[in-house]
Amino acid sequence: MKIKFWGVRGSIPTPISGAIVEDKIRAALSMAKPGDISSPEAVESYIRTLPFSVRSTYGGNSTCIEVVTDTSDEIIIDAGSGIRNLGRELMKGDFGKGRGLGYIFLTHTHWDHIQGVPFFLPFYIKGNCFNIFSPFDDIKERLDYQQVPTHFPVTLDYMPAEKKFYRLEHEEEFVLNNTRIINKRMPHPGGAFGYRLEENGKVFVYTTDCEFNIDHIDLIDTYREFFLNADVAVFDTQYTFEESIDKMDYGHSSASIAIDIAVKFNIKRLILFHHDPDYNDIKLDNVLANARTYMSFNRHVGKLRVDIAHEGLEIDL
Repeated sequence: MKIKFWGVRGSIPTPISGAIVEDKIRAALSMAKPGDISSPEAVESYIRTLPFSVRSTYGGNSTCIEVVTDTSDEIIIDAGSGIRNLGRELMKGDFGKGRGLGYIFLTHTHWDHIQGVPFFLPFYIKGNCFNIFSPFDDIKERLDYQQVPTHFPVTLDYMPAEKKFYRLEHEEEFVLNNTRIINKRMPHPGGAFGYRLEENGKVFVYTTDCEFNIDHIDLIDTYREFFLNADVAVFDTQYTFEESIDKMDYGHSSASIAIDIAVKFNIKRLILFHHDPDYNDIKLDNVLANARTYMSFNRHVGKLRVDIAHEGLEIDL
């Protein structure tokens, strides 16, 4: 199972500004020694030594994850603006020739999770087929509404690719070749669902848009089977712990809560995800650093590894 992140932001896409680019250049130059820029090879070597927030960016696209199974099934989870770049990549293969088959699983239909659909190029190629799954029984109507003529010039039905819609029963087990997929309702305004994917003894859990606060923690054992022993869990950590208290019922969690859940259910690797649109790259560096500091005070943490999502991150399970 191969996992790739195409969109990691929550709420709204956040492209970086020219001022931010200047800040990155300024920071890189301030750290450089004469020898670091003495040759093209030295420059390349120097760039690799820079902090991630200086030499790169976590990304500004809203949520989209690609999972390619061991049997080469193309699974897409959520269709935020990140799906646009994924679509361009898929066009280089069978999807560009009208021979592509894909599976899309939607967690919910808040705009940051579906706004990329109108710009997903494989939908414009006749011959491609997509099976679209959701526990919501009106998922097609919701996507149709996003593309009514008053909102977008091309309707969903006008896009030539074949699109088949399927409703998943709550907590239903769905099997795609060797991959077992289970959904679980998450605490989020308007409703949202997480997905657990199991293949060849490996477990991937995706739980964007979930608010686990003090009230929900008392009921956390109802999520045991969903989270238990996951090799990788992608978890909504849009807020700091302090923000999560001030923004109770906004529908998002913090890294500290995510770590507590990961420890409780023996998750091996936790990926912080659904970044706040107001967080720049330096702030996200701090989010990860603070999460790891919090983890260091938990004597039950075991071998848990905590990382933070960025566009282009790839994980091979």
